[in-house]
Amino acid sequence: MSVEVVSYRLTYRGKPAGTQVIKTEVVGKVRRMEARAAFQGPLGNATVLQRSRSSAQEHHSLGFREETQERDGRRVFDVSFDARSGLVKATTGPKDVATAPYIRPYRDPLSLLGEVRELAGAGAYGVAMLGKDVTVQAAGEVDLRTALGERRAWAYLLHPGGSVVYVDTAPPHTILKLVQRLPEGSLESLLVSVASEPSLEGFGDDDAGGKRGQQRRRGRRRPRRRKRG
Repeated sequence: MSVEVVSYRLTYRGKPAGTQVIKTEVVGKVRRMEARAAFQGPLGNATVLQRSRSSAQEHHSLGFREETQERDGRRVFDVSFDARSGLVKATTGPKDVATAPYIRPYRDPLSLLGEVRELAGAGAYGVAMLGKDVTVQAAGEVDLRTALGERRAWAYLLHPGGSVVYVDTAPPHTILKLVQRLPEGSLESLLVSVASEPSLEGFGDDDAGGKRGQQRRRGRRRPRRRKRG
């Protein structure tokens, strides 16, 4: 399957604030997502790269990583969900590691967006996330003007936080607009274009890829030794 590439322009309190690109690819039973935001103007200059691996069917997170690059340096936040050990491990540096019991099907910020795209206007429900759980509440349908023309969208409210996600009612249910509430105003992501590319780079071996690799290794035949006369 090809990679879906959706581009957005960012505005903060009505002023240009940068760009964002969200890429999505399904490999076997794993959904891989990458979101790259380049902020400028009223929000300062920074680049935020997020990568997520999650279940394509059940949406729980398998791993999440966020890298923030600013003038004063680079910050990394990495979370792994290990079902075998029953632990969630969060890392911000070699000496800064925290663990918690892996007892719930946690989502990460990107896998949550992937799940919202598949709700088809469904009502309120709760989502387990690290830190605070989130309630996703359907708020009806609205008409939106986008770069691709007039679109009908489902609106979903996220609590706490008050963010709003607008999802195209037509397949493949692209996110048309995202509004995030910040302390002094709203950050809006507005759809610019939808494209595709052949592959999503930058991810390590995922579950599907690892299994394929094991299958290939198991499938290799050893050369036969010649019998000596």
